[in-house]
Amino acid sequence: MKHFFARAKHYAGYILPLKFYLLAALITGLIAAAASGLGIPVVIYKVFPAVFNPDTLPVALREFIVARVAPEHLNDVILFAACAGLPVVFVFRGVAMWVNSVTMNYLGMRVLENIRIDVFARLQTLPLAFHENQRRGDLLSRIVTDTQNVQTMISQVSADIIKQPLTALSAVGALVIVLWGKAESVMFLSSLLFAGLAIAPVFLIGKRVVKKSRQSQKNIGEMVAIVQENLASQREVRAYEMESREVKRMAATSDKFCIAQLKSVKYQQLLTPLLEFVTALALAFILVRGRTAGMALTDFMAVAGALFFAFDSVKRTGLAYNKVKQAQASLERLEMILTAEDTMPDCENPQPLEAVRGNVELRDVSFEYEPGRPVLKHITLSVPAGQTVALVGPSGSGKTTFASLIPRFYDSTSGTILIDGIDVCNVRKRDLRKFIAFVSQFAVLFRNSILENVRLGKLGATDAEVLAATRAAALEDFINAQPQGIFTPLCEGGEGVSGGQRQRIAIARAFLKNAPILILDEATAALDAESEKIIQNNLEELVKGRTTFIVAHRFSSIRVAQRILVFSHGNIIGDGTHEQLYATCPLYKDLYDRQGA
Repeated sequence: MKHFFARAKHYAGYILPLKFYLLAALITGLIAAAASGLGIPVVIYKVFPAVFNPDTLPVALREFIVARVAPEHLNDVILFAACAGLPVVFVFRGVAMWVNSVTMNYLGMRVLENIRIDVFARLQTLPLAFHENQRRGDLLSRIVTDTQNVQTMISQVSADIIKQPLTALSAVGALVIVLWGKAESVMFLSSLLFAGLAIAPVFLIGKRVVKKSRQSQKNIGEMVAIVQENLASQREVRAYEMESREVKRMAATSDKFCIAQLKSVKYQQLLTPLLEFVTALALAFILVRGRTAGMALTDFMAVAGALFFAFDSVKRTGLAYNKVKQAQASLERLEMILTAEDTMPDCENPQPLEAVRGNVELRDVSFEYEPGRPVLKHITLSVPAGQTVALVGPSGSGKTTFASLIPRFYDSTSGTILIDGIDVCNVRKRDLRKFIAFVSQFAVLFRNSILENVRLGKLGATDAEVLAATRAAALEDFINAQPQGIFTPLCEGGEGVSGGQRQRIAIARAFLKNAPILILDEATAALDAESEKIIQNNLEELVKGRTTFIVAHRFSSIRVAQRILVFSHGNIIGDGTHEQLYATCPLYKDLYDRQGA
């Protein structure tokens, strides 16, 4: 129950801004329900008798007509007035149903749109550790497939979610009007006990549907993950003849999805014949008991019509309920992202960070990706502003992790990291990263022009500033060779662009950002010797006056470094210049000699 109220409170935040649409949906749903469940049975009960016997018309209405109509036209006018009742009811019913359906669809789509955007926005703020523990394809499925599933549900049940329960209540009201004061009222009202038989399977089947829907959505997530992984590794799939293996993997997951989906359909479709059987049973009961009690035909027709609307509304409500339960699995998958714990939140009262000189200090810093498996161990270090520091060591020694702690891609497990004497955990991540330029070894390009890909380094930069950054990153020849120059669009992920060209575009972003702290994580690893030489010359200018960390395996890329840190098993075992380390650190000497640098 506590979870239910928490969820209701959460979704109320999406609905309240649209309260006027909700109110319109409730009002029109009430009108449509009253016209159906109450209006039609009452028309049958009151109007039909007047069509065949004008004397049965209500006294007040009959006197009103007699006073205004000539006697020779009286019967015709009464007939017209009586017959006009039914189309009037249906006009009100039709207009209200249309407005209700449109309003509910609009309300549902707006709520879903806001949920989708909030889920996507939440992914932008959750720490990298969250993304690394999730399959990208599954996250993609949640944003696209699960929201689409909820959208389909909204379009299918929007017309019934409010109207049908109200129609059932209106039909009960019609029964009370028709049977009030009659001897057989208890007998006919007892037929409402059949409603219990109709409601029971709704909830029983609903539990089964949501269980199977959870499994279906999970399988969809797995299929999207397989497709995403496969499309991202087509060269490897073909090089290692993995085509058959990939098809079998997809087929197995697809089969699981089909089985779960078919079971869900089986339970959903079972509801309709069950409810129709209960409805027919109730009407048969009424027919027998009504005939036995000697009820008038018009009374019986009104009661039968009211009961039909009552049971039909229960059936439609049940179908809508099960569709909502089916979509519940998708909502739960979206809620997983919305409610995921942010293990790296900004502090409540962050310190302002308006300017950075670039002093970086680590005090007894340790870090673990997994408990009990330290990647960095008790690092204490001070880097003055403007110093260029190279990080070297074997793979897995902690170099990239060290560099990732400075912009708070991760938070240290223990210890403190300070920039200009301010603990980075006391500063908003957004403010901190404004002063840090980062180039990773896996440069990412977006589906946009070369110009806009470089401009990501400084969104307000002019074209002239972007062009200056591309020249600094040795991109001129590449740009001049493109059909549209710097305005040439790039494919998704930079397909068709060499690794070196992709890396130089990323380096141009760093030139453009012009931040006081620069982190280059294997930034020149993909460059050929000639391009690297050009970049190295430009880096000498770029690093001047900036605190720079260069993570490198290739010693040729750290020639601009003033200081070198040697990492081994999460410890810094060497700290000094090339000459000092070559003479005193065996690991550094061994790594350097192997490359013949």
